[in-house]
Amino acid sequence: MSNLTNNRTSAASQYLTNHYLNARWLVKLRWVAVIGQLATIVGAVFLFRIQIPMAWAMATVILLTAASNLFLTVWFRRWKQIDDRLAYDGKYPVSPLPWNLILGLVLVMDMLSLTTLLFTSGGPNNPFCLFFFVNLSLCALMLNRRWAWAINLLTIVCFTALMFEHHELDKLGVGLETIRSLQNVSLQHIGLLVAFATCASVIVYFMTRLTDELAMQQQEIRRAQALQASSDKVEALGTLAAGTAHELATPLSTIAIVARDVEKAFEQHPPDFPGAQDVVEDVHLIRSQLDRCRKILDTMASHAGEAIGEQVKPVTVEAISQAMIEGLTGGDRVTLNIPTAAKNETLSVPLVGLSQAMRGLVQNAIDSDPNAGPVTVDIVPQSPSLNTWQWKIRDQGQGMSPDQLERVSEPFYTTKAPGKGMGLGVFLAMNVVRRLGGSVEFESTLGKGTCVTVTLGK
Repeated sequence: MSNLTNNRTSAASQYLTNHYLNARWLVKLRWVAVIGQLATIVGAVFLFRIQIPMAWAMATVILLTAASNLFLTVWFRRWKQIDDRLAYDGKYPVSPLPWNLILGLVLVMDMLSLTTLLFTSGGPNNPFCLFFFVNLSLCALMLNRRWAWAINLLTIVCFTALMFEHHELDKLGVGLETIRSLQNVSLQHIGLLVAFATCASVIVYFMTRLTDELAMQQQEIRRAQALQASSDKVEALGTLAAGTAHELATPLSTIAIVARDVEKAFEQHPPDFPGAQDVVEDVHLIRSQLDRCRKILDTMASHAGEAIGEQVKPVTVEAISQAMIEGLTGGDRVTLNIPTAAKNETLSVPLVGLSQAMRGLVQNAIDSDPNAGPVTVDIVPQSPSLNTWQWKIRDQGQGMSPDQLERVSEPFYTTKAPGKGMGLGVFLAMNVVRRLGGSVEFESTLGKGTCVTVTLGK
């Protein structure tokens, strides 16, 4: 759940970053367009002596573009500051802006502005009509597929309208007369319209497809980065565990030798002081607990729960289930329900590492109920044809709130009382199961208990 929350936060952050980046580039390109349009008009009038009867209309269009761009600059900057402030507080997603609608309307406005400029300056005879394709490329790059195709249709309609009627300019005639002046649709008009519509549609198709592929690749990269970050955490924990095991091995060995010597002394010279029997039993208990500590240290010197040198081999579902409940504190409260069909089914897993990981989940279920209620482990087939099985671990404990449920897989996070746990069991269990191609899911209701579902398959 924690990883899911982090992924959602990361995705929301990336979503806002991409749209603000698109908005910033669109604003810059519109300023370039304004400057370029002004320079083109000035050059046409003063260098090439071209008379532009509707220069006032062109100036109005350019002025509206500049004014709208100034408004967008201020508006986007204001929303960026709001989102940055909310993002700093961890409140993602935060932006209420309908990005496709806003950018789509801006690009529609630009398409209509370009059409108006071309209408007053030669229509299809004007070489700058090729900028239709530039605007279409921006639409396909910045907007979703539906908006891109809608603006593509609008562009084709605009180009058709320009062929029907436009104002001619001297020195720009290339032999294409308007449909209205000819009172007829010529083969030249049809050919030009088909070529324009085909080129425009091809640009939109491949640009939207390329954009979708890039988005999918970004998602895969983020997913791989998340898995790598999780793997790095496991590597660090494994290194820490191995170092701890190494450091504790020597003092525990010394204690074990001393305890053994005390046992031999008691065997050779049985004590006769009051309470001697209790002392003997305490010494035996120390020995047994030391043996248990050694087993724990051997396990700690493993990599994320997988024993060093342990091979992956076929193990029956029943063997996995039996191994996961061995050595549990309060294990007599656990009821294991294994269907007959599961007893002979096998999975290729590292038995020691997997059973230890799942044992931690069962132990958490036992510890979660202060009233010492029962814990059930049900093994159910999820997909018999694929040999996929689920272990459903249910307790009747206190359950978890939604906030706790989101953080349950974080390392060093625990809902237990101080000193009762380090908060690594769930984290390590999820990493072990995930490495085996499985999953661990949590369902919990505060005050009603928790159900942990472990899914494993071939």
